[in-house]
Amino acid sequence: MRMQAWKVKNGQGRHRAQLKTHIPTQSSESRNWPLEYCDVRKGCLVNQKILFVDNEPVALNCYRQMLESEFDIATAASGEEGLVSLRNDGPFAVVISNMQMADMDGVQFLRRVRQVAPSTIRFLLTGHLDLNGAANAVNEAGVFRLLIKPCDKSVLTEAIATAVASYHERAEERVRIELPIRLCRAARGLKLQSAHTVDISKSGARLAGLEEPLELGEVVKLECGNRKAPFRVVWTGAQGTASAGQAGLECLAADADLWNLDLRQLENGKPLMRARAVQRGLLPQEKPPLETLDYAGDCMQARTIGGDYYDFLDMGPGEVGFVLADIAGKGIAAALLMASLQGSLYSQYSTGSKDIPQLLASVNRHFYKHTAKDRYATLFFGRYSDATRTLHYVNCGHNPPVLLRKGGAVERLDATATVLGLFSDWDCSVAEARLETGDVLSLYTDGITETTGHSGKEFGEARLLDTLRKNRDLEASYILRNVQNAAEQFRLGEQEDDLTLVIARAL
Repeated sequence: MRMQAWKVKNGQGRHRAQLKTHIPTQSSESRNWPLEYCDVRKGCLVNQKILFVDNEPVALNCYRQMLESEFDIATAASGEEGLVSLRNDGPFAVVISNMQMADMDGVQFLRRVRQVAPSTIRFLLTGHLDLNGAANAVNEAGVFRLLIKPCDKSVLTEAIATAVASYHERAEERVRIELPIRLCRAARGLKLQSAHTVDISKSGARLAGLEEPLELGEVVKLECGNRKAPFRVVWTGAQGTASAGQAGLECLAADADLWNLDLRQLENGKPLMRARAVQRGLLPQEKPPLETLDYAGDCMQARTIGGDYYDFLDMGPGEVGFVLADIAGKGIAAALLMASLQGSLYSQYSTGSKDIPQLLASVNRHFYKHTAKDRYATLFFGRYSDATRTLHYVNCGHNPPVLLRKGGAVERLDATATVLGLFSDWDCSVAEARLETGDVLSLYTDGITETTGHSGKEFGEARLLDTLRKNRDLEASYILRNVQNAAEQFRLGEQEDDLTLVIARAL
């Protein structure tokens, strides 16, 4: 998801309790684990590897001395050196880059990191950053946290601990499922052996049905379907225990997603299909009538359930509230947050209030209190009036909707507030746009513009606008369908993100 310009202050965000690294007890499943992967509290693998990238040797030395007792610190003196370290020494849980560097700035570097290792948590350190710079950092590089220098050890340690916890939660969302796999051991040449999974996550797997025991530290190649990835053996089950004949493996290409992990793979798909039906029922089933606006919306989910949300709220005769939101994350967690956001919005909206700032402030309070500390939503809320042909709106860090004027000019409805759920103190300003006959407004989530085609190119805003121009004289539902078709034809490979779109055409 993309986040537009938002307030950045040290200590203003929400953080989890600090993680500490411990040496595990010597059991059959912990012996010989690398120190950077040990957390005895959870009894599982935790990547504590942190990469700092900065042109200043003094700064790198300072970070190492400050944090090496709590984390496994690596450093790189340039963006290019950092990318080499990612490939040779990864996976890293967190990558922290300085903004000002000679070969490439921090945003450019972290954008490359996002492409090479998308599951790595990314921080940007800077002496000064305006709102546009913050928006670029989040949109282009997917930055998890922006830190203002000089940064105290307590702030930096807490931020890294929060990021490591988030990385661990993402990586270790385990699914118990038996999948047939093929295994190639370097010591056995190219011979493939059969086995199956007991449970899987994006960072590893537990295997059973092995034709022969694996050795601790051994690197093997696993194949599942037509996908391949290298893994390292981190534990083997001892004889006489419940895990005898099993082995635990960590993926050495953490972003390969060997399993193409989608809840649709679960054998018992009926509960998920019921959840999908329930979630689809939360999306608008009818459109309140308007005389001066033809509009339509749709959500194409990348998984069985997802975190995008759009709605059309009946706010009285001749008035409709347009809502479009993107929840941070995917799958069940995002779907639950989507339902929570929708419920909170309806709870406030049902009181009859037309005060947009008051309504959204209440939604933010609910979202802040009742969601995990690193969860948030970008949201666009606009109230359109037939009588004035005017859209009053608040953009909570969402992609700027594009307004294509009849004469060809393009206006963007930029952010007027920060995201929902991330900060306790929240306020907004209300902007407005008047829609004249022939104007076309498009609200969308980043699944549209970030659809990836050949050579890693994105569909982008330019192609979206080009499609709108070519179809502007059609009904809103046909414009919407043609934008979806254009994005699908452009896409190379499977759909990675939800694609949600609302089109409004002034009559």
